[in-house]
Amino acid sequence: MKNYLFILLFVSGSIFSQNLDTLKKFALRDAQATSQASIDRNLSTIIKHTHPKIYKAYGEKKLMDTMDEIFRTMDAQKIKILSSKVDEVVDVRKENKEYRCLVKNTIEMDFDGRSVTLKSSLFGFYDKKKSKWYFVESNKLLDDPETKKLFPRFKTDIEIPLDEHIADN
Repeated sequence: MKNYLFILLFVSGSIFSQNLDTLKKFALRDAQATSQASIDRNLSTIIKHTHPKIYKAYGEKKLMDTMDEIFRTMDAQKIKILSSKVDEVVDVRKENKEYRCLVKNTIEMDFDGRSVTLKSSLFGFYDKKKSKWYFVESNKLLDDPETKKLFPRFKTDIEIPLDEHIADN
């Protein structure tokens, strides 16, 4: 009987580990797609990976208009995203009956001839029915009043780092 219990614990632990590895791979895949979409200005891909609470609160048209306005403002201020790289999926955990993760990324930008590096992160929420991760800029979960209204009781044990701006010139 002890052997069966040991085998059951081993198998269930192995399955859980494989599940976390798969979730981490999916998080990396979806974060890379979102990252590339920001460079390509592919609004539909960005919206595809925007958390449903944000989508529901603002709707597709308002989100598209807002992102268009952000890109127009960037063009007017001569700000260009040169690269956006997903550095790593730091943590995948089950919290509040859902899987969550933190994805660290590095964005290289040109601010009218001045190079700036932004170290930031995305906070991911997994939709198991769609096998897809939705993301929120993690710093907005910490200090943006509108985002906090959409996630009023948000708590996590995942450590969310503050964004870091590094001027290269």
